[in-house]
Amino acid sequence: MNKLKLIKITLYLSSLYYLIGAVAHFFCLTIFPFYDGHLCASYHDVVIALAAITLALFLFVTARNPVKNEDNLKVIILGGILAIIFNIGIIYGVDFVALGGPGKKFQTLIETLLLLVFLAPLIYHEVTKR
Repeated sequence: MNKLKLIKITLYLSSLYYLIGAVAHFFCLTIFPFYDGHLCASYHDVVIALAAITLALFLFVTARNPVKNEDNLKVIILGGILAIIFNIGIIYGVDFVALGGPGKKFQTLIETLLLLVFLAPLIYHEVTKR
């Protein structure tokens, strides 16, 4: 499989991932690793769903032509790295048991690992494109 095809597949799958996450948040559905429905907070989850849909659209549009949207790829990589840093802070700094979601720590860890898997081909593409 060539690099461009791998980038497109990665971006399309990540777009689908965030679209499913948006649906889970909007309807307060428990769909691991997207969301734990018993932690539903209507206002916040609607805002999260909107942000996830926007990100899904951004990823989808970038996947259509990653070469033309090279700057988008750089923003996606930067955003992913920032999300990993924030997730590490969340894993170590939040008392999930006190919040009533003891399984949320594991969920955040899985989300972080999935994000690393998602970023790997994008970073590889950036590093080897020259």
